[in-house]
Amino acid sequence: MTRHLPDLSRRSLLQLAGASLLAGASSASFAQAWPKGTLRFISQSSPGDAVDLRLRDFVEHLGPHLNGVSRIVDNKPGAGGVIAAQSLLSAEADGQTVFLGNASMTILPSYHRNLPFSPQRDFTPVALSGQAPNALAILATRPEKTLGAWLESARKRQGGLNYGSAGTGSPGHLYGWQVSDEFGLKAEHVAYRGQVPTLVDLVAGRLDYIVMDIVSMRPFIEKGDLRVLAVAADERSKYLPDVPTFKELGYAGYDRLGWTIYFMKAGTPAATVTKLAQAINAVNGSPEWEKKRILQWSDWQPLTPTQLEARVKRELEAWGGIIRRGNIHA
Repeated sequence: MTRHLPDLSRRSLLQLAGASLLAGASSASFAQAWPKGTLRFISQSSPGDAVDLRLRDFVEHLGPHLNGVSRIVDNKPGAGGVIAAQSLLSAEADGQTVFLGNASMTILPSYHRNLPFSPQRDFTPVALSGQAPNALAILATRPEKTLGAWLESARKRQGGLNYGSAGTGSPGHLYGWQVSDEFGLKAEHVAYRGQVPTLVDLVAGRLDYIVMDIVSMRPFIEKGDLRVLAVAADERSKYLPDVPTFKELGYAGYDRLGWTIYFMKAGTPAATVTKLAQAINAVNGSPEWEKKRILQWSDWQPLTPTQLEARVKRELEAWGGIIRRGNIHA
């Protein structure tokens, strides 16, 4: 038997059509009005550091793509990005506040037992700012030239090995622990307040190894102070073409990149997210910014918000597995 629904009156149909048109017009008018005032870009870096200076330069170049609206950078350093993320959480979902987050956003939910936000639930990824692989590096004066040779030597020195990172719960901390655990090194973690002091102590011979993004290590690699033994990525870096990946060497699970992504608050109109993504990608795709990335050893792809959501989800699961396995918590 076929069940028939009651016929809608002509008036009802017209009312429904009118409501749909109004909703569409409202969304379109909001997108056209955006940005409607000063855009605030929240940064988890300190004023004047390398990331902050690059962000300010980039935000300046966004102007022509956003009708010349005023733009400011608001630095909220500390707590591994939690303070900056909470600043976005407390803002309206109107597209006027943007947060430049990094890969720590996929570590924090597992590392902190009572994190006051969820990157998946509370934030919407807009566009990729940049990315670079992490890599395992040792002092260049060490005699070992390959990962295999270094591991053989390191295992003989069990109990006296250490590795450094930019802080507890950082990618370098967790990658360093993964190397120690999976290769049986029993290395001790030394936490620093930032990447530069970590690198300085590695060069000074006070650390045995680090796992860090190649953008941060670049000046020390170019000077010949460090030797990179393996890159944590699916493919070799064009900046280190002679260095194999962990994957090439037969070791899975070393593929989580260092990255920065622009986020808006969840609930921001999709048209606004799209408009900002288009502006960011226009600047990032310019020849000028391609030259700047090459100098920094940074990469970029015009990933969509959906693709970025998939990356965040995948890395939340991967980092969460490492943290649970090592029982590493704040």
